[in-house]
Amino acid sequence: MCADRHRGFTLLELVVTLVILGVAFGAIAGLVATLGGGSASPVLQTQALYIAEGYLEEAMLKAYADPDPPPTAPEDCAIGRDRWDDVTDYGRCLDSEASPTDSTGVAIAALSRYRVRMTVGDPAIVGGATTRRVEVRVTHVDGDFDLRIAALKAQY
Repeated sequence: MCADRHRGFTLLELVVTLVILGVAFGAIAGLVATLGGGSASPVLQTQALYIAEGYLEEAMLKAYADPDPPPTAPEDCAIGRDRWDDVTDYGRCLDSEASPTDSTGVAIAALSRYRVRMTVGDPAIVGGATTRRVEVRVTHVDGDFDLRIAALKAQY
């Protein structure tokens, strides 16, 4: 009968296994580094979309035209967005790029790298209704994107 033989790995088998594991680990690490390198951009774009949607929704909830006849309507943009009473106030007061603020006009520090601009078009007839095109543009000083969303505000 054969003598009991202890089974195990040879030095060559151990070296080959370590080389295969090293190559696999290197490939996985390279893939993770490649995917992780561009992961900030989608986050910035998603935040920009939320900012734009917030501004657009806020403006769309306001009146089509100024409910206070001039000259009693406040013309000062610094009074805070909570006091703007019609969609044209947004177009007039956000006509240049500015950092996002809350509705009272206080800057939001965590969003200071974003820039917001809103334009409100002249009245136009669309489908028989008098409308204005409202567009919000959000950019990021470090990002390579220019996000724009728009809606039509109808006079009723």
